Amino acid sequence: MTEKEVLSSRQVSNYFETRRNKRRSRDSIAYEVNWVALLLRGLRHRADRTFRIEQNYAFLVSSPNWREIFATEFAGRMADHEVCDRLMPYVEEELCDRTYNNRKGKGAQAAINQVIEDMCEVSEGYTKPSWIIKLDFKGFFPNALWDYAERCIDNIIGKNIEDEEERSYLRWLTMILIHANPAGHCELRSPRYLWAEHIAPEKSLLRKPEGVGAAIGRLIWQTAMGLYTNDEIRWLNETCSVRTVCFVDDIVMQVPECLKGYALSLIPVLRERLLSKGVRLNEKKFYCQPCVHGLEFLGSHIKPYRLHLNNKTYARALTRVDDLNGLEDKYDELDYFLSCVNSYLGLLKNRTDYKRLQRLKERISDEWWRYVEWDKQRLCVVFRDGYHRRERLNRKYRLRVKLRVESYFRDVGIPRIRDDGNYGSMDTGT
Repeated sequence: MTEKEVLSSRQVSNYFETRRNKRRSRDSIAYEVNWVALLLRGLRHRADRTFRIEQNYAFLVSSPNWREIFATEFAGRMADHEVCDRLMPYVEEELCDRTYNNRKGKGAQAAINQVIEDMCEVSEGYTKPSWIIKLDFKGFFPNALWDYAERCIDNIIGKNIEDEEERSYLRWLTMILIHANPAGHCELRSPRYLWAEHIAPEKSLLRKPEGVGAAIGRLIWQTAMGLYTNDEIRWLNETCSVRTVCFVDDIVMQVPECLKGYALSLIPVLRERLLSKGVRLNEKKFYCQPCVHGLEFLGSHIKPYRLHLNNKTYARALTRVDDLNGLEDKYDELDYFLSCVNSYLGLLKNRTDYKRLQRLKERISDEWWRYVEWDKQRLCVVFRDGYHRRERLNRKYRLRVKLRVESYFRDVGIPRIRDDGNYGSMDTGT
């Protein structure tokens, strides 16, 4: 296969997949300016095995808690997608059904639903006493071992990739991605004093020795950490017959009252198994209560027949709305307002919190309702006619955009290659 054919068949599709939902980021825009030449250069670096993760950056996020995020340049993100997208079908086969982490259809809401289902089944419709045991990993990402994470992905490659050349290539690229050592050469995009104030030394990759620490924000690490504790979750569910749900670093075990002692006896064994991988159970975050008392899990309070949003999350939603109400130029912040408010409304409408949803809606100032309106059917905020993004751009730049790309290509009869979704929603025509 020629270089041109490889570019069109593999790298171009990988490029569009990588920039999905990231097209407006700074490094994505910089890459797109000269993307064909950069793709060809990346191919040459892969062919002679000189590709490296060169540009990394780190920043802090404060919501819901202060956390350190490491990310990489666009070319590095493409390499992450190249490995993960190729291996994801095999990773899904390997992962236990009770592991929820970086998986389609198995996000936070799916984990919550599984816990609710287990509560009902173990207690036989809340008619018999049962117990919930919740555990937490201490410093799950910061204490991950590079060698073991690489071995997890290497096992997937060895078992499922038959072509020798491709298997060798994926193993080499995985090694480069896992051992990139972003803390050793990165740009800090948050002030250094914030690290000292909000990030404990044991939770920062900047304080870890080489060979330890997973970069939150990298797709390759999200995939590897899903495999990291997969054996232990499978052991609890299949060998020990204890209903267990794991979401990243949170574990919820549920047993009938007669098996409470047995489940507690498994915790020391689990601790020993995890220590060999550099993972510790958090001694301060241990919960063991009857099922009827409910459970705090992933920002929600789960009780029999009820599901509420966590009080801290709801208070944060009210604070965020108050901050938005205080903005002076609301017209220019419409897109941010809509995405922010609807994210919290989405959390509330999926729980038994209709009164709270109404209070949040009433908290929105009258100035915003000039540009948006309430959708009663979907319980969310939508733009009024004349204030959609396309219409605002038309007024700002005096455009006369009428047609969408999909309808234009359909009308003229030109078949199109599917794009990343953002391009397909752009408008064209005059």
